[in-house]
Amino acid sequence: MRGVGFVSNWVRAMLAGVLALIIGVGCAPSIDSAAKADMGARVAGIRPPTATVPAPETFVAMSLAPGQWIQYRMVKDKGQPSFDTYEVLSAEADAFWIKAVRETSSGRVVSQMLVALGDRKDPAQIEIRAIKEEDSEGRLSEFRQPMIGSMQLLLREALAWMVVPWEGLPQESASVPAGRFVGCFRVRSHAEWAGVHGVWDSWWHPAVPISGMVRSLRVDEPFTMELVGYGLTGAVSEL
Repeated sequence: MRGVGFVSNWVRAMLAGVLALIIGVGCAPSIDSAAKADMGARVAGIRPPTATVPAPETFVAMSLAPGQWIQYRMVKDKGQPSFDTYEVLSAEADAFWIKAVRETSSGRVVSQMLVALGDRKDPAQIEIRAIKEEDSEGRLSEFRQPMIGSMQLLLREALAWMVVPWEGLPQESASVPAGRFVGCFRVRSHAEWAGVHGVWDSWWHPAVPISGMVRSLRVDEPFTMELVGYGLTGAVSEL
């Protein structure tokens, strides 16, 4: 059963919103008072956007490069907010080590995945080559091929949000704590994972590294995800 628990933890950390609500099922984890207080302080510190990012001149996503990072705030219904941070740590041949940090009122989970995204136009080209994970109690697990084996398809589906076919999509501006992004590509998607279906509206901009996502909301249930910060340098490995 260790494999099942590992997949659940990694996917929750890696999806950052687009599928986080879909897989956020089961028993609620215990609340950590210090972590809850930190969440409250961070939310209180978020200010309205001051920067404006001009309309994109291309529909192609920014190439991955070591140092890039993005951070999102997510709120489900009236529940406690959570933060997901993604960082590109290093390159290994045609793949990149990507770190995901999920911070909630229950604590912090850190994971790293070595992933090759192909041309970022076809989810079938995604290949996961290695995974490291540290849970909230500091326990470290590492998996490489062929151990990943049967989890490859599941994780590939989880990373499909990083495939970015934006050409021909309608454009619309979006404001989030990280700034006002002019001319985002707007997408309505119907995502299904583990038999659970969801409808999402999302806004994407090539000035945002790694994913390009600026904002996402679930149409059929209360859930929002907003970009609160991003950069091209500063990513640091923790595992």
